Amino acid sequence: MKRYINNIAVVLLFTFFTTLFFPAAPAQAFSLTDLTGSSSSQQSSGGSSSLLNILLALLLGKVLSNSDSSNTANTSKTPSIASIIGSITDSKTTENNSSKGAQIVKTAQKYMGVPYVWGGDTPTGWDCSGFTQYVMRENGINILRTAAEQFSQGTPVDKANLQVGDMVFFTTYKPGASHVGFYMGDGKFIHASSAAKQVTINSLSETYYTEHYIGARRY
Repeated sequence: MKRYINNIAVVLLFTFFTTLFFPAAPAQAFSLTDLTGSSSSQQSSGGSSSLLNILLALLLGKVLSNSDSSNTANTSKTPSIASIIGSITDSKTTENNSSKGAQIVKTAQKYMGVPYVWGGDTPTGWDCSGFTQYVMRENGINILRTAAEQFSQGTPVDKANLQVGDMVFFTTYKPGASHVGFYMGDGKFIHASSAAKQVTINSLSETYYTEHYIGARRY
């Protein structure tokens, strides 16, 4: 009887310290009733050996629990292959768009000062959409002729997400898109302006263009 009480005391002390210094044991760990019942039934055939086995089982349960928790945490922090590939693809797409846009603007700048001509579509003189169509064609992109038709094509872009080479549209003498130019970055755009009577550069922050801006397209 005295040995049985001593065994119980040892088990209780061990359980207290493992609970204090280790996370909770997994669901398959023994309950206190299992421990006491097991000790009672085996004390006549070697109580000390039985108690040692129980203590080892408890310790093993604690170690496995810690290992599982650690593995779960590490797995949740590891990025998937799909996410890595997606990130690389997005980065390459952004670089390609930026490079293409920069080339479009570079082409457009070659024609600074070319006269504005209503209905014109050649470097001897052109209107806004004749200018954009010509520049895009030189960069291997075919678009429709008028500003309204060009506005109906491409991918819509929020003003806050404009990139170099995007086409910016305005409503001027009639409802809908009736004027167009190329975004250059830093809030500026290049266009064939009827007011300036030539290809020139203006800012989207200018009152007139802020009030008449209706959207942008990316090709």
